[in-house]
Amino acid sequence: MGVYAGVVYPAYLAVCALLLLAGGATLIWVNLHPWLKRVVTVMWIVTGVHAVTVVAVLLGDSEAGIVLTLGYLLASVLLLPLLGIGRLGEPENAAFDPDPNRPVLAPDQIARVDGGVAIIIAIAGAVLAWRVFEILAA
Repeated sequence: MGVYAGVVYPAYLAVCALLLLAGGATLIWVNLHPWLKRVVTVMWIVTGVHAVTVVAVLLGDSEAGIVLTLGYLLASVLLLPLLGIGRLGEPENAAFDPDPNRPVLAPDQIARVDGGVAIIIAIAGAVLAWRVFEILAA
């Protein structure tokens, strides 16, 4: 629990804050979209480390509720595919779908969608990590 509470949990919250800032900046300046993609990659990595560490703590001498902890952990992992959802509006991806009503987004619209989703995922990820921390600390 010491490594989780001292290193992994603060790092996860720091990356959530960075994702929040990058998402907000991308909403304002769409030219920062490539930087947001890099932060999204870091979020994937840190979430993987977070998940492995929580499972290791649960398998150790923790008396935390396994079902509730794994539920929150699974929710934090399942949020990640939503990051970069704007790519579904790219013309190449729309060509694979024969639906004539499927929207094709402009590059600035894709950046703004990704920025907005990044803000939402950053807040949700931080809340879920906080709940996992509270359960493990109890």
